[in-house]
Amino acid sequence: MTEEAIFINSNDTIILKKAIAQALYRRKIEQLKISDILELSQPMVSNYCTSNDKISNNILELAEKISDKIIQGQMAKFHTCISFSNKPFEGNFFIAKKNEIISDENNNIVNNLTEAFFLLKGKDIRGLLPEVKVNIAMAKEKANNSADVAAFLNGLIVADDKVSSINGIRFGTSKHLSSLLLYLRSIIDVNAVMNVAYIRDLDKTNFSYGHLTKDFKLKENVKKVDILLHKGDFGIEPCSYILGKNAVDVVNKIIKLKEEIK
Repeated sequence: MTEEAIFINSNDTIILKKAIAQALYRRKIEQLKISDILELSQPMVSNYCTSNDKISNNILELAEKISDKIIQGQMAKFHTCISFSNKPFEGNFFIAKKNEIISDENNNIVNNLTEAFFLLKGKDIRGLLPEVKVNIAMAKEKANNSADVAAFLNGLIVADDKVSSINGIRFGTSKHLSSLLLYLRSIIDVNAVMNVAYIRDLDKTNFSYGHLTKDFKLKENVKKVDILLHKGDFGIEPCSYILGKNAVDVVNKIIKLKEEIK
């Protein structure tokens, strides 16, 4: 299970919690709830919130970032970690189970998905956003099941029609995209997929496209296609699937598609 983690020096732990407590209190979070989030007693939280101790800017910035995530509904957990490294081990990392990230292939997939996110971050993709969460899935070369397919945990986070952030990357998540990708890989040349809103007038673009049946099977006998359309069904939103050789390829198609359908 891949999760985002922030590493700090143990000496800064108490100061960071103090800064987070103050940041949450300024946002009208009750002290009782803050004590639960930070695993502190309520009197200690009260002491932190009224403290006038000077806190460094880097800790304050980190506290604001963590507070933002907490406000967005993410759960914050504090752990003690012993690391062995020749260099200071601080900053943002993704933590995974050993079998998820140890191989070069898994690492390359995570890096490709991360690069795809940064390519898309801040881009206005209004008109392409489905009602359901949008996500990108990418498979290993010899993928056999959903555990061999990586995607963004809880999908891409969108604000004001722009991709803003992610909650991490995990193998075995996004069951729908994983199952669709595994099926398509056995028929056509594809290794990544992204779900977007149903796109009309694709004839006016330079993209090749096909169609899916109600049960998400290929209607046409094709070997290579850029976009697959699904007209929806009872309880299923009409949508489109952008296909590519990897996540970056998919995002580049999305950016180009957005330009062509203006």
